[in-house]
Amino acid sequence: MLRLITRCAAVLCVLLYATSCGYGNSTSPSLNLYMADAPIDGANGINITLTELDVTGDAGTLYFPFPGPVTFNFYQLQGGLSQFLISQPLPTGHYTSITLYFEAAPGTLDSSITLIGNGNVYPLVIPAGAPTKFTVPVNFIVFRNISANYTVDMDLRRSIFQDPNNPGQYILQPSLRAINNAEAGSLTGMVANTRVTSGCFPAIYVYSGKVTPTDENINAPAGTVQPISSALVGINSTTAQYNFTVGWLPPGLYTAAFTCQAAQDDPTTANNISFTSVTTATVNAGQTTFVSLN
Repeated sequence: MLRLITRCAAVLCVLLYATSCGYGNSTSPSLNLYMADAPIDGANGINITLTELDVTGDAGTLYFPFPGPVTFNFYQLQGGLSQFLISQPLPTGHYTSITLYFEAAPGTLDSSITLIGNGNVYPLVIPAGAPTKFTVPVNFIVFRNISANYTVDMDLRRSIFQDPNNPGQYILQPSLRAINNAEAGSLTGMVANTRVTSGCFPAIYVYSGKVTPTDENINAPAGTVQPISSALVGINSTTAQYNFTVGWLPPGLYTAAFTCQAAQDDPTTANNISFTSVTTATVNAGQTTFVSLN
């Protein structure tokens, strides 16, 4: 009953792309949440639908259903871009997790992927019986007059793969991380034109710390080196150089690695991906760090 009361109150007071219920009141601390993504090869449209979220902290778990399903085209949120999701008043206190609820039922186009090669739209589904809510850890405190601003970044390269039992649909298994916007930095740079050879599917993989790069593998053993994010590499029509940007990175040391074999990286298994240029760089809060991969 308590959860039902909380849900009903939230339905009346949720803010989604608009201001209502006193959200403009500076004395009410809020969580302001944004969505972003690390992109995937071979698609030019990825529509994913969310229905609600919950936030867990000192006050327990608070549930916030949306007035209706909200669909994002995550393909448009790469390169450090983000899109506003919700601003929700929260009681003062310490919060430790955010959970997002996805709508991607089999047999529907609640969520979908559009492929570059044929332009066809395919269902993007969470298999029957699999969890439809996914939790990301956070660590923030809200005070009177002080709100929390967070971005949830979904790594599409790790989150989407073709259904091995049905090639006419794709599986959605969201891989999420969250960062305080005030702490976020970005990594941007250039890849030497000579690296992008014929038949290349270029991408940058970014890893926390100084490491030897590996492919994406959601089934890798615990402790295995895995990318924290990635970026597509595109030609700049003005400079005729290949550029990339990886956003929403916490401060720290990172390894950036370039590969021409991104399209061969199946996230469900280990692949022998070749990284032909690797460098390290330090990212600082609120700043953009430039690197060159020659």
